[in-house]
Amino acid sequence: MKFLRLPILLLTASVFFNSCVKRNFDTPPDTVHYDPNLPVQATLKQIVTIGTNMSSGKSRVMGDTTVYGVVVADDKSGNYYKQIVIEDTSGGGLVLYLDKSYIYNDYPVGRKIYVKLKGLTLANYNGLPEVVYSADQAGNTVAIPSGLVGNYIVKASYPNTTVTAKNVTIEEIKGNPNAYLNTLITLSNVQFDAASSNVSYAAPSASASATNRTIEKCDHSGSVILRTSGYCSFQPTITPSGNGTITAICSIYGGTLQLILRDPSDVKMDAARCP
Repeated sequence: MKFLRLPILLLTASVFFNSCVKRNFDTPPDTVHYDPNLPVQATLKQIVTIGTNMSSGKSRVMGDTTVYGVVVADDKSGNYYKQIVIEDTSGGGLVLYLDKSYIYNDYPVGRKIYVKLKGLTLANYNGLPEVVYSADQAGNTVAIPSGLVGNYIVKASYPNTTVTAKNVTIEEIKGNPNAYLNTLITLSNVQFDAASSNVSYAAPSASASATNRTIEKCDHSGSVILRTSGYCSFQPTITPSGNGTITAICSIYGGTLQLILRDPSDVKMDAARCP
């Protein structure tokens, strides 16, 4: 009879255990719209001004300052690599250099973030202000290590639409490039020039790491370079032949102003081409 009691005991224990298990699991709390509202000591425009006032290759270690920004460009298409671009309502924008792949999973376009700058380095990389982990006297920069990113960047609300593209002209960005660096801009009534239309956005990476295409005004009175990585996902996509608008990040390299496209969906050139 002792052997008959064991299954009964096990069955009783099983029924008791199962009755204690909560079968309807709680949904994790939604933190998408949460904003920690960290104290902010400076605007991105103030930080950018410090960066642009330094000569190319120079850098400085930042003090105990926190800034915020909304991600306006990420690495999803591959045209930015290990970088995101943030912008705030002051009109300033910064590149953050992170030693991390698939950054867009954590910091997609539209995500508000806070950046704790203490211990990080503000570098002038060939004219472009960037926040990096460190830099040497030769101007070489080191990305923020993947394992340390969370120490410096704090997620906030998503999606966030407080930053919209500035409607500008080629003359405006060329006349005062520092006012638009690392910010999202839109050019209207423009088109790819004859040599840059109906061709791939960039040559394959085996041929070149990046390719310049030319965006021109309808009356051909001004132009600007669109630079695209040979490694990005839309490298083989064919550029349009019509006229219209382009939205991109305003950047610079060695004194040459250039636009960096986030994705071909930011190019809307369906109108008739200007002769």
